[in-house]
Amino acid sequence: MPTKYVTIKQSEPSFSDYLWGRTSETLPSHQRPLPIKTYHLGTPEESITFEIQNSADIKRPHFLNMISSLIKLKSFSVILFPLFFTMTKNNININHFDFFSLSVAVVASLFLFAGLNIRNDIFDHISGFDRVNIDAQLKPIRQGWITATQASRVSLLLILTAAFLSLTILFYQPKLRLLVLLALSLFSVGRFAKNNSYKQQHLGEFILMVLVGPILVSGYQLAVGADIDFEVLSFGLLWGYIVFYLIQVNNFSHLMTSSQAGIQNTMTKLGFDRSQKFLLIAWTFFILFFSFFQFFYQSAFRLVLCFVFLILASVPLYKKIINIKSPMGSGLQLVRQTAHRVFVMMMMIYVGSFFIEKSIQNMKFWFADGF
Repeated sequence: MPTKYVTIKQSEPSFSDYLWGRTSETLPSHQRPLPIKTYHLGTPEESITFEIQNSADIKRPHFLNMISSLIKLKSFSVILFPLFFTMTKNNININHFDFFSLSVAVVASLFLFAGLNIRNDIFDHISGFDRVNIDAQLKPIRQGWITATQASRVSLLLILTAAFLSLTILFYQPKLRLLVLLALSLFSVGRFAKNNSYKQQHLGEFILMVLVGPILVSGYQLAVGADIDFEVLSFGLLWGYIVFYLIQVNNFSHLMTSSQAGIQNTMTKLGFDRSQKFLLIAWTFFILFFSFFQFFYQSAFRLVLCFVFLILASVPLYKKIINIKSPMGSGLQLVRQTAHRVFVMMMMIYVGSFFIEKSIQNMKFWFADGF
């Protein structure tokens, strides 16, 4: 089949069908429209040029690789690292876990996170964020591996499964009921307050920080049968803060194209110069926040080890941000890549310091027991 292109205006009835990949009179079920160019995004004059391909001709990766891309498997550390904190904290402070409730809570959070990641990609596709901010990351909807309609069904199934599992936990841990109600309320406000997106409103960004920070960590804490304390809330705020920072870094990496397309978020509102300063100051605050947390709740050994290694890991990030002279070019993408590397190193430093300290304590116990 020769390559076929069609440009659809927002005012045309078929606009939504092409965008969602729904079968219609002008779009047979065996064809897949791939958006390649968007004009006048966010205005009544918006139009999109689609490349029409046969679905069977689209090259897809292995099924597992496609699922990994669809649910953004690499981002799952956002919900798994707080689990590590909860388990290590309670292994020290209480005598037993409620392993059943914790296991169900973890599985529910994984399903929910996967479903929300897919919904986020759907929104980015429909709103145009992914259509103007094209990077090297493979997006299943944009690549034509799956339509937005099909992705929406998968997302709904995952979210409903998470909801069912959550109801199971509530019978075993009644304390979670109030927290779940609070999370649902915040989620609803964040999704429906404005533009149906966390990316285009300050309130939404704050709500997202609370959901993946204090509420997620508190949920894990209650699921193991323990109580919420100030350490849990402090770590939750710390974790929510760094996730918020990574979102800003991602928006910063698309600053040029987002600004040209009229997309509104914190970075586009600040502009290039102020965004640059914001990222530098915000990361410095994170280092201080992280160090204060270690000072109050961890040993002196872990405080010093984590602080020194975090400073060393942060030097390349500071350099990358400072050396950018213009929003044009690859400098902004390099900042995002470096920030994610530092994020991974921060987690490794935290986990490594815990096991090193435990090993030292065990060695001291063995030597003392030997004598």
